[in-house]
Amino acid sequence: MAQIPEIPAALARRMALHAQGLGAQTPAGWGPRDGDGAARIARVVQRIGCLQLDPVSTVARSPLLVLHARLGAIDEAALHEAAYGRRALFEYWCHEASLCWTGDLPFHRHRMRRWLAQSSPRAARARAFLAENAAFARSVVRTLRQAGPLPAAALEDRSAAPWRHGHWTDEVSGRQTVARMLDLLWLTGKVGVADRGPSPTATSARRWDLLERCLPDDLTDVAPIPSSRITRRAVERAVGMLGVARGPDVRAHFTRNRYDDLPGTLAALSGPRGPLTAVAVRGDDGELLRGPWYARREDLATASALEPGTRRLALSPFDNVLCDRARTATLFGFDHRLEIYVPPPKRRWGYYVLPILDGERLVARADAAHDRESGVLRVHTLHLEDRGARGAAQEALNALARLRGARDVRIERVA
Repeated sequence: MAQIPEIPAALARRMALHAQGLGAQTPAGWGPRDGDGAARIARVVQRIGCLQLDPVSTVARSPLLVLHARLGAIDEAALHEAAYGRRALFEYWCHEASLCWTGDLPFHRHRMRRWLAQSSPRAARARAFLAENAAFARSVVRTLRQAGPLPAAALEDRSAAPWRHGHWTDEVSGRQTVARMLDLLWLTGKVGVADRGPSPTATSARRWDLLERCLPDDLTDVAPIPSSRITRRAVERAVGMLGVARGPDVRAHFTRNRYDDLPGTLAALSGPRGPLTAVAVRGDDGELLRGPWYARREDLATASALEPGTRRLALSPFDNVLCDRARTATLFGFDHRLEIYVPPPKRRWGYYVLPILDGERLVARADAAHDRESGVLRVHTLHLEDRGARGAAQEALNALARLRGARDVRIERVA
């Protein structure tokens, strides 16, 4: 039996950051001379798969923070153009609700076709709701076909039975029933988000239309990938996005929890002629990290030539490189948690906390807010992994302040 190649955790981190466009060198096609902002954004999302959407804009909306870390200066107008003008991106569910690359549509079509057949309680409630409201569903689709795009408020509630299960609250109302119907038609590929208002990631600004009218013309009739091949291709793409990954890392990434027979697929893809190879990763303490880990053969062959990362960046808490908290803890030794919805007395790090990347390590957390009236990026608490990280954190925050148009950074407390 051939011996599994071994790499140190430092190289695994370098591969992970390089795969996400956060390595030492800016990937080809991402520079200021490589096209306008919308074109460069499309290339970023092609590489990393998606930009997670989140309504919180304490510093800036998450897609912009993810793009700032990779492209530097970029604005919402360019993001809006990439998604809703050129249709290089479309809204759907990757690891969370996201702006997805349209080239990945066949993977997401697979989920759309199978969403209602899931065995989860959520899918069971959805099936019951749609069975009771089949005429209402047809009415929504017909109205959008005739008059779309339309905001949810323009759609009449013709439900036979309301949505009874709540969403964030236990409220039952006509508006919630319309919203749930649109959500289910979106998840099953009947409708899509055609555009948004002035803030392209604000949930309330969505305008709905038939999904095919939310996509480029040349993608509306793309043939589906057979089920026998969909998992193989999705796994290979996910491992490429992660650089090096274990099975649970893949399961949590890209098409999260949608990998049929993941262990068997990884074994097949890492066979003698497969595109992946199993690797062992030796931790910083000298012990092997629990595996097996996998990498694309082509990536492993060139990994030793990758330059060490040198960038100092404030990352979105929803950045793709750390959206899987368990992987972040294992590979980076960094306890990343989201506490936006945690009651203030129970928070450990703060409300909207930006991890700070220094080269190839996560060295600090900044509980930050952009005070737009005063033009100040306020850091309520800067949590340092070690005291030597203060300079790197300051540099990263200064750079973010410039990108967001803030005149100053004020750190109120260091811990």
